[in-house]
Amino acid sequence: MRGPRRLGARLARVLLGSLLALGPQAAGAGEAAGQKAHPALWRVQHGTSTVYLFGSLHVLPQGYGWTTPIIESAMQASNVFIFEVPVDDAALKDEKQFIAENGLLSKRQTLRGLLTPTEFQTYSAVLRRAGLHPNEFELFRPWLAAVVLGLAYLHGDDLNSLRGADDDLMDFARAHGRQLLYLESVRDQMQLLNTGDANSQLKALKSLIYALPRSRAQEVALRDTWASGDFRAFTDLLAGYFDGRPEAEDFLIDRRNVNWMPEIDGFLARPGTTAMITVGAAHIGGRKGLLSLLCAQGYSVERVGDTGEETRSACGPGA
Repeated sequence: MRGPRRLGARLARVLLGSLLALGPQAAGAGEAAGQKAHPALWRVQHGTSTVYLFGSLHVLPQGYGWTTPIIESAMQASNVFIFEVPVDDAALKDEKQFIAENGLLSKRQTLRGLLTPTEFQTYSAVLRRAGLHPNEFELFRPWLAAVVLGLAYLHGDDLNSLRGADDDLMDFARAHGRQLLYLESVRDQMQLLNTGDANSQLKALKSLIYALPRSRAQEVALRDTWASGDFRAFTDLLAGYFDGRPEAEDFLIDRRNVNWMPEIDGFLARPGTTAMITVGAAHIGGRKGLLSLLCAQGYSVERVGDTGEETRSACGPGA
């Protein structure tokens, strides 16, 4: 299981982000590559407590500059940093244990036998181009094979160094002695990838194999739109991905948002606390996104302008 071991405890989080780029091509373009990124930031206030809400991309090109002065100011002001999952040694141990328990086919099955010759050839070719050996992955169950295939296809040149905005934020928090807290466990996220029965997982792997050619353009569109700060356009791209698949949106996004709200309420209930919550950007917008849930509960939610001076409410008509 060399591939998952190389990815470490980022496996589930990174794949959940990459899944968005592996779905059907959605409409929309996004900001031209090369322009300075200025992703969106929100400020949620309750009494004397402040929470900055930031939607991250879990995988970014090496050396990609994404911070802005206002984001850096929020980082400096925050004494607590909250993320989806930890990426420490204990998380890596849980991930390996989950894979051992849930990620391998029975001894009488192999991926070569489950896929058509053409499908297995495509699967093997993608892994080889990423420097992996396909024979080491023949016993992977389809859900885990899809993890490796998606990452090998989109990020085969840098599997050892996959990083996103949240990794930079974690490094900052640790370097400055800030408290780190998490909304889920690695096992929680791995289980999201291991949903459905054997037939549905195999069908999903086969669909992924045929969807690979259009995934690079999808990933670029998502990244450029995120970097432009246009969260409505980003939300529209996601809507295209989930079109006709409401059950996937429900268990990957909506239910988790609802499950996170009590924790977010708890941070806002701490007098004088300033915290920064970083989750996947897919969780921010939309009818059941975190912004809508926070507004529905009566919190003051503002989009913070790039300069830190321009703010506008994220709640109410026209928000």
